[in-house]
Amino acid sequence: MDIDIKELKDSNEFLNILLQNIDAAVFIADENLQIRQFNDSFMTLFNPTGSNLVDISFGSATGCINAVNENKPCGETSACKTCILKRSLLNTLIDQKMNEKKFLERIFYIKGLPVKKYFEFTSRPITFRDQKMILVFVYDVTKIELSKIELELKQKQIDIDLEKAGEIQKNLLPKNLPDMPHIRVDWFFEPCLTIGGDIFHIYKEGQTHISAYMLDVCGHGVSAALIAVTVKQFLDQLHAQGLANKTPFTPREVLTSLEKEFPFERFDCYFTIVYILLNVETGELIYGCAGHVPPLVIGTSKKFEILHQHSTIIGLGQDPPPSQYTTRLNPGDKIVLYTDGLIDYFGPRGAYLNKENFYATLRQLTDKPANQIVEQVMAEQWKHRKRTEAEDDITLLVIEYNGFDD
Repeated sequence: MDIDIKELKDSNEFLNILLQNIDAAVFIADENLQIRQFNDSFMTLFNPTGSNLVDISFGSATGCINAVNENKPCGETSACKTCILKRSLLNTLIDQKMNEKKFLERIFYIKGLPVKKYFEFTSRPITFRDQKMILVFVYDVTKIELSKIELELKQKQIDIDLEKAGEIQKNLLPKNLPDMPHIRVDWFFEPCLTIGGDIFHIYKEGQTHISAYMLDVCGHGVSAALIAVTVKQFLDQLHAQGLANKTPFTPREVLTSLEKEFPFERFDCYFTIVYILLNVETGELIYGCAGHVPPLVIGTSKKFEILHQHSTIIGLGQDPPPSQYTTRLNPGDKIVLYTDGLIDYFGPRGAYLNKENFYATLRQLTDKPANQIVEQVMAEQWKHRKRTEAEDDITLLVIEYNGFDD
């Protein structure tokens, strides 16, 4: 037989069953916070030593640390003036309005031992035995709060580790730049998420050449940074081999080696890279670009050249094999290498016109030295970006070629 919900609401037996079986501790208190009635969950939560809790204070019944330590009832301890529970319950009684859920953190003596508990409670005014009283629901959220605290501590340790990893990554960036009077270099690097997947370097290849690269690993954070560092170590080894053989590796050879060493199946990621080899005696520039944003050559008389030739990104298989291309620099020319994170912020995040805004800024700086180009490009980007936290790694490298003197 169906039971109408109204019949259940009007049934004292049903209400008693409901009250005694809900998880919340429920009690009724008077204006002095003396307990007049309570449910079984109240007993389970606070586990009082005595069974007769009626007409004693909440603090005494629950083992509130303030009441126990000072041996005083609720309302008379030194902490009662600032007690959020007392204030909320009395406001309920005075205003005759329901109080929304509030948070309470306190130590209670349970089975004689101090235990920090985290509660949420609500209260509402009622009439009980012809007196105005307060009906209180107490929800134990200790497990939830302790889990939050544990997660926060873990996250704090992760943040510390990320900061340390970020410092290590920054230490891998160029410090001892090629000691060549006809080459000047300046750069800017800002990883997102403390560490990122952008990395770059510049090498002195004997007395006649320099090489440089910039790569951008797909993704952000620890995994991208680890791949970037691994690629850097591999390129460091190629550079050392080139010095030993007294012949630097060409961009085509470098990209081919990377493709063999870093297939997608092995690392479950891919990356873009631009690699250049500059003959400082002749100004001949050989470059290879594997899916990376195109390098630029800017110089005097408003010279602005986009080196748009490129091959497929590293990791997805090269068919045909990577290619390399040649151009020539004049004294005063600058090679500009960067990642897409830089141009993403030359306007609304990722907007189509951002690249043109970036190009327009560089066209106004073609006669400037490398350090001023980096400074003014980043200043212009800040205007668009409004100093918000970067969502992608931002990297800019400018190499200035000033010709070769015998």
